[in-house]
Amino acid sequence: MKFAIYQVIFFIFLFQCSIGSNLIPQSCSEASKNDPNLSYDFCVASLEDASPKWKPPPTSLEDLVGMSIQLTKSNGTNIVSIILELLKNKSFDQYAKACLKDCFDLYTDALSALQDAMDAFKSKDLDTAGIKASAALDDSVTCEDQFKDKKRETSPLTKENHLYFQLNVISLAFIQLFR
Repeated sequence: MKFAIYQVIFFIFLFQCSIGSNLIPQSCSEASKNDPNLSYDFCVASLEDASPKWKPPPTSLEDLVGMSIQLTKSNGTNIVSIILELLKNKSFDQYAKACLKDCFDLYTDALSALQDAMDAFKSKDLDTAGIKASAALDDSVTCEDQFKDKKRETSPLTKENHLYFQLNVISLAFIQLFR
């Protein structure tokens, strides 16, 4: 009898492990089918890299939405720190510094919008969650584009803006799966 109980517990554990190990690839596959901006490989790599650090580990698509929004927020917070460091650099002209200050404001607003998206998602308000996550996505594009308004000006944040955009696309695509 004791052996049978151990077998049941073992099979439940195996079942849970198999669900968890397929959650990220399956979710990324489904989301990337519906969003041309979402790279399946980037989605899987980003979430699998973050998943072991996540406590408790994600066990549902709902968990992945929360995780992806938190990853985007963390990345945005990092970008705000980078911008503050860049603003101390005296080699930037006034135009570039003005763009960086605008980027700082944009990312600060984006972090607030992402928190609003998380709150709305938790309360099952998918429309507001999508709108807020989308607004946060647009801020990275606006930051990048403003540097292009002046000839020969290049954004020192191109790599960061692109990564942030890609992370935010994951959040948006996952939110869309709930509709």
